[in-house]
Amino acid sequence: MKKAIAMVGALVLAATLSACNGGGGAGGGGSDASSSSASSQVHEQVAIKESTDRHTWYVKDYVGMNAASVGYNAMDGTRRDAYGAGTLEIIFRTQDGSYVEYSEGDEGGQPESLQNYMVVAQDLAPNTELNYVFMLDENGEEYENLVNVQNYEEIVLYVAPVSSNEQAPDLTVVEPSPDKYTRYVKDYTGRNLATCGYLSMAGTYNDSYGQGYIRFDITTDDGSYIDVADPEALRQYVVTGQSVEPNTEITMTFMTNENGEEYDNLVDTQSIESINLTVTRISE
Repeated sequence: MKKAIAMVGALVLAATLSACNGGGGAGGGGSDASSSSASSQVHEQVAIKESTDRHTWYVKDYVGMNAASVGYNAMDGTRRDAYGAGTLEIIFRTQDGSYVEYSEGDEGGQPESLQNYMVVAQDLAPNTELNYVFMLDENGEEYENLVNVQNYEEIVLYVAPVSSNEQAPDLTVVEPSPDKYTRYVKDYTGRNLATCGYLSMAGTYNDSYGQGYIRFDITTDDGSYIDVADPEALRQYVVTGQSVEPNTEITMTFMTNENGEEYDNLVDTQSIESINLTVTRISE
């Protein structure tokens, strides 16, 4: 299911001024000056609902923001934005699938490449409800700051060069996870390969799904090899297809202890374990 969300992102201002001299019309001659200006199309910022408790938050309106103003660089190397005790991972997507550098330079701060982009669309609409389930201690009481499950884990922001009139394509809205047992396959098509996952300790390229993960098998259009341990190699490719359709359901079961109680974070089985991504090299 695809639908366009927040398509308006660029500010368009144009004005024309013309002067007409002549004696047309009743009442004779003289000078008649007229002017017209093109209509301005500006994104109207959405008022975001207030959080009622630590379990419920609402997605911000990012459209119109400079990309460097969105989120922060997390210790795990991802770009994230905080929502209460949890976060959403920020995925930047561009027209040609090129990678947007967001890591800090030698002197800190936001890199110039990130400052050159503005957000023109987001897959999760503003005020989409973000729900948390917190981990429990040995007495069954919730920890205040340890999120166990959340219904959305990332948000895709389509970015374009500042001051451009670029329109965003339709962005797939992935179904929210109702619980820790059910997840839905993300839409990777159009994304830079480096933004699709992470390098696991086993040396495979994976993406997280709740307490589980999916392993990527990568096929290039010309059969060339991609070293998934090399971030620069990943950044040279854009995803053009995936073997499992977005929003396909992934079901999980969890391991149990000697009392038959489920572990919070130890997945026993899951219905989908790998996805093949078809990629092509980005034109320079």
